[in-house]
Order: sequence, then C-alpha cells, then structure tokens
Amino acid sequence: MQDSVYFIGNDVQQRVLRMPDAIAALERVYGEWDAGRAMIRPKTNMYVYNPDDDNRYGFSTMEGGGQDLGLVAIRIKSDVQPNHRQTAQAGVSTPTSAFKGAGGDGLFCGLVYLFSARTGTPLAILNDGHIQHVRVAASAALAAKYLAKEDAQELCILGSQWMARSHAPAMCAVRPIKRIKVYSPNPANREAFAADMSAQLGIEVIALDSADDAVSGTDIVCCCTNSFSHPVISGEAIEDGTFISNVLPMELGDDALARVDYTVKNQPLRALEHHVFSAGAPPADVTVRSEGAGWLRTVDDGTPLLSEVVAGKQRGRADRHEVTFFSNNEGTGLQFAAVGKVILDSLEERGDVGVKTMPLEWFLQDMPD
Repeated sequence: MQDSVYFIGNDVQQRVLRMPDAIAALERVYGEWDAGRAMIRPKTNMYVYNPDDDNRYGFSTMEGGGQDLGLVAIRIKSDVQPNHRQTAQAGVSTPTSAFKGAGGDGLFCGLVYLFSARTGTPLAILNDGHIQHVRVAASAALAAKYLAKEDAQELCILGSQWMARSHAPAMCAVRPIKRIKVYSPNPANREAFAADMSAQLGIEVIALDSADDAVSGTDIVCCCTNSFSHPVISGEAIEDGTFISNVLPMELGDDALARVDYTVKNQPLRALEHHVFSAGAPPADVTVRSEGAGWLRTVDDGTPLLSEVVAGKQRGRADRHEVTFFSNNEGTGLQFAAVGKVILDSLEERGDVGVKTMPLEWFLQDMPD
C-alpha cells in the first residue's frame, strides 16, 4: 500500500534511468497512443506581461497518460523572460539561461507530476531537467530506429551541451555507431564534449571547426542547439541516405529542408489560438516569437506521425539513398509519463538510492471539491 510520494531529483534520475529502457518505453507507448490506449493534451502556454519591468512571466503545461502505463503525467514550467531579448548571432553559442530562468541566474523551475490512473493518488514529483533531455533524445532515437540506415556508423552532433549529451548515447543505443563528429561555436565546449563522450561511450569522438565538416559524410545528423533564429545545417553538406533530427524549428534552413525526401513528425499540429493565452501585452516595439508556428516550416497536417510509423500504418525508410527527417515538433506529456514510469520501476527494483519521500497524507484531504 502506497504511503508516500517520491520527490525524484535530477541526480537520482541520472543514476537509475538507462537510455535503452527509455527508448523501449517510448516505442511501446507510441504504439498504444496510435491504438487509442494512450493520449496527450498539447502544450499550453500562458504569459503575464509585468507592467513594472521589461519581463514577461511564462507558465507552460503538457499532459499525457495511458491505460497500460496506469499513470498520467503533467509537466509544468515556470519562468521569467525579458521582453527585449537580444537575437543570437549566427555562429555564436548562447546558453538557454541567457533568455529565461526562475529564482536566480542559471536556475530553472520545471516539474513533472505523476499520478496513478488506478487510484487517483500522486506517485511522484520530478525535477524536469534530466527527464526532459532523455525523452527528447529517446524520441529522436526511436525515429532513427525506423528512419536511419540499419548499418549507420557515423554520427554528427551539432551542439555540445545537455541535449547533445543525451542524443549521442541515444543514437548509439539504436545504431552501431563507431565515430561521432561534433561541432558547436564554442571550441572549449566541443572539445569537452568530445573527451567526455569518448570516455562514456568507448568510441572515437572528434571535435571539428565547422558544422559542414561535421555533417559531411555522416549517416545521422542530430541538431541539438539553442538556435531559435539561424539555421545550423546547410543543404550542401547533407549527403544521400542521411537521417536528420532537430530540437528547434529553425535549425534546418530552406536549403536543408529541400534535401529531405521523407519527414515524420512527433505529434499532430496544435491550434495555437486554443493553447496560447496572455494577460497584458508586450511593449509596442517587441515582436514575440509565435509559439509553435515555426514548426509549420517543417511539417503539415499530412506529415506522418512517429506513432503511425511505430504502429506500421506509415512507412519507415524507403531505401539507402533517401534523406529522412524527424521533426520533433514540440514534446508531449505522454513522453514524460512513459519515461517517468521507467524511473519509478527502476526505483522499485533498486530500492532506496537517495530518493526523497513525502507523506501521501500531505496530498490527500477529506473535503470534497
């Protein structure tokens, strides 16, 4: 009988969550989603424009869960962003912390709540940092399982921070990768990535001085950058047979998109008017980036879903020469539910590994709503 609620920090998640398990869980749940046994509610964003300073407050939620999982997840983000934010220059590495945060410089507030679909009780609260990076990378790796060449051995990573460090082991989990080439605008960061990933994965990882050099000759290209406004991959560098994944909609320019033969998307397009809300308005001289509209560059309503590919209703790679692309057009709460379940199961198997707990009675009440 459950008598407590876990609080699972990033440190515990890093110890107990294995990438192959996350990929396998997503493959199962994507099939269940297609069959109607799992569901999502698309991301909703709310903004409060503060009249006394140049900031806007952002609150974001996404949900998902399913019958077979037996749980439902909601992911919450709370942060403050400057209205007048500088546009990053092409070729310049700009950390996410330059644009948003909560509570102090370099601090963020993101939480995942897991609830039992059997009893209605809360099961766990998680920091969303590590699970966020794993669920994005695991989804891209699942797409690679169906869209990359089976004998793909050379991987390109564009970017060198958290997303890049998740995508490298994820791709190695689904393809026999023997060498990784990495590029980011910061030489120290890309050299550190190369050293760390080589030691972690036991394969050759080399840092290069240009994105085109990193992309050229590779079987898989993972765009893992913070580039909201500038393409990071050129069409000239993409060779026949390449599989490409992205994290942000602008990472592929028009010339790169023109090289793509077949695209698969992560989730259906959402109607922004039903999922973006504001209190107040930005200053007159500020143009706010449209939430989610950028993905219309890469996908449309007719683009096949990854869940349909997993279920066998849409095709995977057609031949060795096809350039395939997984457009990670926003994440889903179902990803957090599936990977969160893997974490819970691992904790049950391993026992106490430093996880914090709170009494269940704190979360329940005898007053009806």
